[in-house]
Amino acid sequence: MNRRLFCNLALALCAPVLFAGCMPKMTIEEMKAMMPKRPVELDRLNAFVGSWEATGEMTMTGLDQPLKSTGTTESKWEGDGWYIVGRSAMNMSEFGDMQGVETWTYDTHSKKYRSTWTDSMGSVGTGTATFNPNTNTWKMKATSHGPFGKSSAKGSVKILDENTMEWNWTEYAMGGLFKVMEINGTSKRR
Repeated sequence: MNRRLFCNLALALCAPVLFAGCMPKMTIEEMKAMMPKRPVELDRLNAFVGSWEATGEMTMTGLDQPLKSTGTTESKWEGDGWYIVGRSAMNMSEFGDMQGVETWTYDTHSKKYRSTWTDSMGSVGTGTATFNPNTNTWKMKATSHGPFGKSSAKGSVKILDENTMEWNWTEYAMGGLFKVMEINGTSKRR
């Protein structure tokens, strides 16, 4: 047993040295040439860039009345145009104010748009999206951890024109079996 452990440890320590010696020498210019070009798919995200004002209505399991929500989002390109950062401030009726930050980018390997979300209500999530140019609609799905524990969600954003979006979002708990929230709304460019 000790001999086997010793051999595995020796292999683990020596392997990086052996493989490093096999790497070809490169110049900075050669390394820069290996960097990927910015994918043209990122340009579709231009639809979200700008200042937006949103109004919506939210229904939550366990509450008798729907809740109104209002808010603003400021989204801009960062990272030399490789991703968008959006900062939101929403009023969620009786729940009060919420701030959130989201990022959007395009994953050339999976051919999907990827997003992240973090907010002041304790939610942290990641998602993917696809765009249908025929209907001018984004379809999204995500998983997150937040007030409802682990949840999954799906939604869509329809781009009506360059200044108006209609959106919906539905969140599920307990492995997708229990709908906990649904929100529908409109965002208009400010």
